[in-house]
Amino acid sequence: MKSRTIGARFAPLLSFMQRHQLLEWEQISEEEVGISHLHRFDVVLFNKHVSNMSLKIMRMANELGLHTIYDLDDWLLDLPSWSVLEMNEDVLYNVLAMIREASAATASNQLLQERMRKVRRSDVLIIPNGFDDQAFDLSPHLWTEKQPPKIIFSNLDGVKLVNFRKDFFATLRNFLTKHESVCLDFWGDPFPELNSIPRLTHRGSRGNIEYKKAIRDEGYTFAIVPLGAEEDPDTLFFNSCKSPIKYADYGSLGIPSIYSDCPTYRENVKHRDTGYIAANTANSWEQALEEMFRDSSLRQTIRVNAYADVLERFSVRRISSMFLKALPESTSRGN
Repeated sequence: MKSRTIGARFAPLLSFMQRHQLLEWEQISEEEVGISHLHRFDVVLFNKHVSNMSLKIMRMANELGLHTIYDLDDWLLDLPSWSVLEMNEDVLYNVLAMIREASAATASNQLLQERMRKVRRSDVLIIPNGFDDQAFDLSPHLWTEKQPPKIIFSNLDGVKLVNFRKDFFATLRNFLTKHESVCLDFWGDPFPELNSIPRLTHRGSRGNIEYKKAIRDEGYTFAIVPLGAEEDPDTLFFNSCKSPIKYADYGSLGIPSIYSDCPTYRENVKHRDTGYIAANTANSWEQALEEMFRDSSLRQTIRVNAYADVLERFSVRRISSMFLKALPESTSRGN
């Protein structure tokens, strides 16, 4: 499917594995896949596919004796109101059928694993989102803080806040009004409040590697990563299934960050050590923004510790060994 988030999930991992001769891979649009394509491969990987065409391809691949993998890094059966995907009976049926009928199933975290097991009633492997630390230079000597100070905010497919949304943007506007030297770069899909934020530059969106190379060289002072938490009970489970990929990305690039105090980040980020955890209240985010802006030693501590942590836990070098377990036995042995 045409999706930037899907490309970010598997392209770094599969490219790394191909460079190390663990597999060969090709990305093909589902509209173009036919029997002639399938005969060239051993495995077909689907990530968040929901269409009738996707299910048809999986069933065709299974009939041809190929190994099929269905992967989720979002719980598609419980979509929030801001989702760009429209759930209907066909989509619901297709997702459930693909979970059940795939040769293997994978998920980005334990919550998704447990939910998929209820549908599949067999094992589901956890394959975390990660980053390719060899794709381009991530050396700490490249870390800089350019002047005037600049904050990065990135987001795709809608800002994932409901009850805190109004106060979040009000707090951000107040901070930028108070500190007139500070600018904000936004990367991603536009949102309604975009034009109300002072000194904001909309940088658009780029492919995964191009985006990371670009933000590496911008000299950002810090990043902000809001995500709905317990104040949004209707979307809590969906948000809790989100991967901490922004922590992995920002940590690998030496960009210290403020994260919402939600399950995804409180389970992966140590407060004031590998990131700054802020409750989704105006007071907490105001304090977080002020502390991160004024305390250069705090930013440097977070840079160093987050970089070491994400290299150890989220590099595709480590995740590739997990993914091999999802492949058919002969393939994973290198035959």
